[in-house]
Amino acid sequence: MDDQHSSTAPLYRRTSRWDKLFLPLLLALGALLLAIWGLPESAQLKQSSSLFPTWLHSITELFAMVVALLLFSVTWHSYRRDSAGNLVLLACGFLAVGLLDIGHLLSYRGMPDFITPASAEKSIDFWLAARLMAAVCLLGVSLRAWQPLQNPGLRWYWLTAALALVATMFYLQLLHPHWFPPTFIEGQGLTPLKIQIEWLVIALLGVAAWRFWRARANAANYDAHGLFLAVAVSILSELCFTAYSNVHDIYSLLGHLYKALAYLLLYRVVFISSVREPYWRLAKEIRGREAAEQKIEVLAFYDTLTGLPNLDLLRDRTDQALTASLRNQQHVALLYMDVDGFKTLNDSLGHSYGDALLRTLAEVLRGLIRDSDTLCRPGGDEFVILLPDLDSPEDAAAIADKIMRHLRQPLAVLGRSISTSLSLGLAVAPGDGSAFETLLRNAETAMYKAKQDGRQTWRYFDSSMNEEALERLNLLNDLRQAVAAGQLLLHYQPQVDLRSGALIGVEALIRWQHPQWGLVPPLRFIPAAEESRLIVPIGEWVIQQACQQAMAWQRAGVRVPQVAVNVSAIQLQYGNIEQQVLQALASSGLPAAMLELEITESSLIDNPEQAQATLKRLKAMGVKLSIDDFGTGYSSLAYLRNLAVDKLKIDQSFVRDLTSSTDSRAIVTAIVQMAHSLGLSTIAEGVEDQASAEALLQLGCLEAQGYLYAKPLPEAQLSAFVRQHPSASG
Repeated sequence: MDDQHSSTAPLYRRTSRWDKLFLPLLLALGALLLAIWGLPESAQLKQSSSLFPTWLHSITELFAMVVALLLFSVTWHSYRRDSAGNLVLLACGFLAVGLLDIGHLLSYRGMPDFITPASAEKSIDFWLAARLMAAVCLLGVSLRAWQPLQNPGLRWYWLTAALALVATMFYLQLLHPHWFPPTFIEGQGLTPLKIQIEWLVIALLGVAAWRFWRARANAANYDAHGLFLAVAVSILSELCFTAYSNVHDIYSLLGHLYKALAYLLLYRVVFISSVREPYWRLAKEIRGREAAEQKIEVLAFYDTLTGLPNLDLLRDRTDQALTASLRNQQHVALLYMDVDGFKTLNDSLGHSYGDALLRTLAEVLRGLIRDSDTLCRPGGDEFVILLPDLDSPEDAAAIADKIMRHLRQPLAVLGRSISTSLSLGLAVAPGDGSAFETLLRNAETAMYKAKQDGRQTWRYFDSSMNEEALERLNLLNDLRQAVAAGQLLLHYQPQVDLRSGALIGVEALIRWQHPQWGLVPPLRFIPAAEESRLIVPIGEWVIQQACQQAMAWQRAGVRVPQVAVNVSAIQLQYGNIEQQVLQALASSGLPAAMLELEITESSLIDNPEQAQATLKRLKAMGVKLSIDDFGTGYSSLAYLRNLAVDKLKIDQSFVRDLTSSTDSRAIVTAIVQMAHSLGLSTIAEGVEDQASAEALLQLGCLEAQGYLYAKPLPEAQLSAFVRQHPSASG
C-alpha cells in the first residue's frame, strides 16, 4: 500500500509497547501450533476427539460473529469523509463474513436443523465461503492506498455487494446444496478440494500479510502492525484446518480460537482508527490550542530571529521603569543601536550571514548588560537596550563605551571572521523625555547623528538634533508634493561608443527644482525617497517622462537611439514596474527596444526569484536591461547566467582609479571578460579623462559616459549636443 503518499490525516498512533509485543505474541502462537504439530500421531492430545465439543464450538463461533458484526457497526457508524476507504471495505467484508459464520454455526453437526438438516458438508461450505470472503477482503485492504473514498457513496455499493453475496450463498446452499462439490465424505473425512481451498485462503492471506509487513515502516496513518498480526494469526488458524482429522480434535479447537483472536485484532485496529483515534486527535488539538497560546504570546512579545523582547515588551518594561524612577529619583536610559554597513554585508554574503550576525550580536550584547537591563530587537538591524535604575547619565555612557570597545574585535559568524560596528544613540529620562515614545524617538535621533559623524561611535541626544530631524521631515513633505507641483525634471547624460565617439543613447537622471532651496542634489533626496517609498510614484513619473521625451526627440528629428532609466530596489519589489513600463510605452508610442532599464546589482539579491521573473517578463516586452553599479554588490557568474540582462554597467569607483590602481584595472578586466563570456555588453560610467577612455577600450569595454563627453544636460541642451554628435545608428 502506498500509504506514504496518502493525503488523509493520521488515523492511528502506534504505541511503543504495542510495537514491542506484537512479534512475541505471534511467535508464541506459532510455537504452540508447532509444538502440537510435532507430537507423535499416537499422542493422546492428537487422538482425543472430545477436546472441542459442540457447545464450545457454538461459544467460539458466536463470539467471533459478534466481533465481526461489531467491527462492521463501529466502522460504519463512525464513518467520516476523511476516513480511509480501506476501513469501509474491511467493515463490509466482515459483515459478510459474520453472516456466513452464522450459517456455519447453525449448520454444524450436532446443531438443530436449519431449514435443511445440519451436516458436516453444509457447515464446511459456509465455513469456506466465510474464509474466502475474509481472505479476499484483507487482500483488497492491503492492496488499496490508505486514503478516503473519492466517491463517499461507494460505501453503499460495497455494502449492497456484500449482502448480495451472502444472500446468494444462503440461497444456493439451503435450496440447491447438490450444486456444491463435496468437501467432506462420511467415513473418509475431508476431500482434497476442501484442503486445496484452505491452502488458497492461506496463499491469499500470505500476500496480504506480506503487503502489511512491507507497509509497516511507512504507515504513518494506520496500524499496519496490527493488520499484519491479525492476518498472520488467520494464517495460523487456516493451517490448523488443513491438519484436523475430526471436527472435535485439538486442531479444530486451536483453529477456532485463533480465528476468534484474529477477529479481535482486526476489531482493535478499526476501533482505534474509527473511535479512539478521533478522541486522541481531539486531545492533541486541545494540547495544540494551549501550545498555540504560548506561541502567540512569544510572537506577540519576542523577536523570532533572536529570541529577544520586541518593541511591545520593551514599551511595557520602560513604562514600569519610568514609573519607578519617579519614586526613587533615578534615571532611565534607552540605547538605540544600528549595525553599520549591514545592508552591504547582507547583499554581499547573503541573508543567512546577515541573520547569523544578528543572532551573534544579540548574544554578545546580552553578555555586556546587567541582569536588570532589557535588550530588545525592534526589527531589521536595530537593537535597543533599556537601562533602568541609573544614578546618573554617566552610568549609561559607561555601558555605551563598553559596547563600543568590545565590538572592535571581529565576530565569528558561520565560520567567517566578520568585523562590524554599531552606531549608538543615547537618551536619558527625565531630561530627554518622560514617556517611552519620546525617549525612543530621541535615542534614535541621536543614533542617526552618530552615523552622520562617521559611525562606530555614540552620541547623547540634544535638542539641536530635533532640528535636523524636522528638516528631514520637511524635505519628505515637500517631496510628496514635488510631482504634482511640477518641481521634478530630468537631465540626460550622453552615452557614447568609445571607438567612434558616436552617440548610442542617454541616461535619464532626476533633478528637483525646489522653489526655496533651488536645485536639490539627488544624493540628498533620493535616499529619503527610498526610505519612505516615495521612490515608487517618483520612479513611475521618471519612466513616463523619459519615454515621452524620447518619442518627442524622434518626432523632432533628434536621433537618440535609446533612453536609459534607473529602477530602484524599492520599485522592483513594491512598484508594479511591468504595468508602469507598459503604460509608458503605450501612451508615448516609444518602441520597447528604445527603452533601457538600469537595475542596481544589490536590488536583485533581496528577492532573487521575484527579480528574475520580473526581468524575464520585461525582457519579453522587448525592453533592454542593464545592471547598474556592477562590481559593488554580489557578483556571481552562475547568478548572472539566469538573469535576462543585456549589459553590465561598470561602477565609476573602479573607472576613476583605472589608470592608477592595479586592483581597479583587475576588477574592470574581470567584469568585461565575464560579460563577454555571457554575451553581454559593458558600459563604463564616470569617465572623466582620455586616458581612462583609452584604457577601457584596450580592456574591451566599448561604451562609456561621463564628464569627458558631457555632464547631465537639460532637454534643450541635450538636443543641441545630439545635433553635434551623430548617433551610432545615424
